[in-house]
Parts: sequence; C-alpha cells; structure tokens
Amino acid sequence: MNFLKFASILPILACLVQPVTAAAQSWPTKPLQMIVPQGAGGSTDNLARLVAQVLGERLGQNVVIDNRAGAGGVLGVAAAARAAPDGYTLLVGSNTTVAANAFLYASFPIDPLKDLVPLAMAADAPFALVVPAASPLKSVGELVKAAKAAPGKLNYGSGTSSALLCTELFKAAAGVDLRRVPYKSSAQALTDLMGGQLDVVCEPLSTSLPNVRAGRLRALAQTGAQRSPSAPDLETVMESGVKGVAYTAWIAFYAPAGIPKDVHTRLSNELFSILSNPAVMEKIRAIGFDPRPGNAESLAAAHRAEMASVAATVKTAGIKAE
Repeated sequence: MNFLKFASILPILACLVQPVTAAAQSWPTKPLQMIVPQGAGGSTDNLARLVAQVLGERLGQNVVIDNRAGAGGVLGVAAAARAAPDGYTLLVGSNTTVAANAFLYASFPIDPLKDLVPLAMAADAPFALVVPAASPLKSVGELVKAAKAAPGKLNYGSGTSSALLCTELFKAAAGVDLRRVPYKSSAQALTDLMGGQLDVVCEPLSTSLPNVRAGRLRALAQTGAQRSPSAPDLETVMESGVKGVAYTAWIAFYAPAGIPKDVHTRLSNELFSILSNPAVMEKIRAIGFDPRPGNAESLAAAHRAEMASVAATVKTAGIKAE
C-alpha cells in the first residue's frame, strides 16, 4: 500500500477508534451498584458503605449499596457474576462467599475464578473460639480435654460457612470430635450459645468481642496465625498448644468477568488507594476488621490459594456439599 492510499483510510480508522476511546474516558456516567451478599447493618455491610462513600466521591458518581442476603451469600455473588461487565456493578466478596461456598453448596451457580475478576483486597476478619460465660471451660486446653473425654458430646454452632470451616479446622488439628449444630445465621448461633444450648462457636472478633466485654461470652483463643490488634491480649489457638490452626476470613472487592481493561484498572487503583489511606484504615479497625489493602494481583493470588486450602479442609473433614 502506497502512502497516498494509506493516508486516505486514516480518517476511517480514526472514526473506528474514537468511539471506543471516548466511551472509556466517559466512564462512569451513572451511579454504580455495590452488591453486598449479606444483610444491612453487619460489619461487612458497614465496611462496604464506608468504601462506597469514598469511592463515589472520587468517581463523581453515587455508589449504591445493594444488600442481597440469602443462601449464605450465594444469591448476591451469583447476581454480581451475572451482571453486565460494564464497570457499574461491584461485589463485596469474602473467602467464604467467593471461595468456600463453591465447595459447600452442591449447586453453587458460578465458577468464582472465571466469572469474577479481582479488584482489591480490603481487610482481614479475625475469628475466636467463644463459649458461654457460665461454661466451665476456661481455655483451649480444657476444651480439648473435655472433648476427648466424651467424643461427640460437646457441640458447636455454625451459622456461616466461615464458622463451619474454622471449627472443622480446629477439630482436625486438635484431634477432637465436636457435634455440629447448623444455623441459618451467626446471630442465631450466638443467641443459643449465650443461652447455654451450645458449647462453643467460632465467631469473628467483630461480633464476639462486644459480647465478651459485656460478660455474656468467654473467649478462649483467636484462630489467626498471629494475634489481632483488635484483641492483643487474647492468645492464638496455636499459642495454646494446638498447632496447625490458622483461620482468618478476608474481605475484598470484585467485578463481573469481562469488564473493560481500562475500567478495571481505574477501579482497582481507586479502591487500593482508598483502602491504603490511613484515615480509612482507622475506620476499618473501628468496624472490627484488620486492614489488609492489596491490589488486584495480590487478591488474585490469595483467592487461588484460598480455593486450594478450602478444598483440602473439606476433604480432610469429610464435609458434604449441601
């Protein structure tokens, strides 16, 4: 092709390229939707609203929270994965809703690693083993001793997939048999725990510590690999002598797969910047989480590792998908 012929088609090429560039530059032109697969008022919802407000200010558009509670978070995750991949739908996911549930629900409707794209890691949610305030059990050692003396007699409540996995991990590491009592929510499990109908529950510090401080529950140990700043005086399960227990949930942001690359980059950068801001991190601590800002690449790695870890835990514990 000679120069004159090439020059004659340049205007045509410019017309083809210009709409794509203009569309990318104009995003966002309307409010965004942030799906939270839990009900309003919980700690995850509070974190989502905090981030949504700041993100909206930075983008110049409102970010509207859409609570999609139900089926342990499956409904909200599925809705986000099936939304148009145009940058206007975000998901607040966790290692439960976008990882563990894929193994715990027989009819889980999506492939988390294919149908969602990571945007940014937000925070860790440390857990603790808690018992009723009137329980004779004062330590993890006493819990293990009592459980081994009467296999299957002591029970535990699980209102979330996280509570189930956390306790099953502890059972496997300690070599004990605790009988599971399933609940539809962690709030119901905690109510029965405080009422003495349950012996132990593995619950996030954000919801268990207020009950511990009010004298309704007793915390035996936290389940993370190291102590959380939220409870620096509470030993870990591994410090108590049970090795191999390191369970902490995480919260992160996702978008539907297929989102335009430049929009994905903008959202990922904005969210990482927000979550790395010291003032925002302090507010996240106040909610009850440990800040853990991370970019899309680090979240993708954490997600893949979580899928492998949960698969191993489910197999070891013999958990059947429901």
